[in-house]
Amino acid sequence: MKNRKGFSLLELLIALGIITIVSGGVFLAFRQTPRRALNNASIQLQADLRYAQRRAIQEGRRIGIIFEPAHNRYRIMSTSPTEEIRVVYFQGGVRLRQTIPGARLDFLPRGTASSGFTISLSNGRYWQRLTATVSGGRIEIFDITY
Repeated sequence: MKNRKGFSLLELLIALGIITIVSGGVFLAFRQTPRRALNNASIQLQADLRYAQRRAIQEGRRIGIIFEPAHNRYRIMSTSPTEEIRVVYFQGGVRLRQTIPGARLDFLPRGTASSGFTISLSNGRYWQRLTATVSGGRIEIFDITY
């Protein structure tokens, strides 16, 4: 038997093939697909609605969310005193689609909202419609459509 040091060409090719397959799978898992970008935007919007509601309760003042389709964003604002808390721009090709420009949703200090709303988000050929109804201080998001 010879004293072997190192790897054969076949062993190196097999190892390189395995590394390529694994790294390709990792890349595909973390790639931002249009549907994933749309879901992430929807989740972010739901979280910000709940954030605005909690902040209105904690601070005892009105907190509003202003939707601005022309700028593809929404702003979280305090009404008294007027203060811009957060501005969120939609990313990943997601567009804010809405029929009423400048629509606003206000949370009162009790946590209830001024009204419900329906908003549409789109990303290429995919779209979602989020309908929020606010009853008794509770936010429910339903009717998410692709």
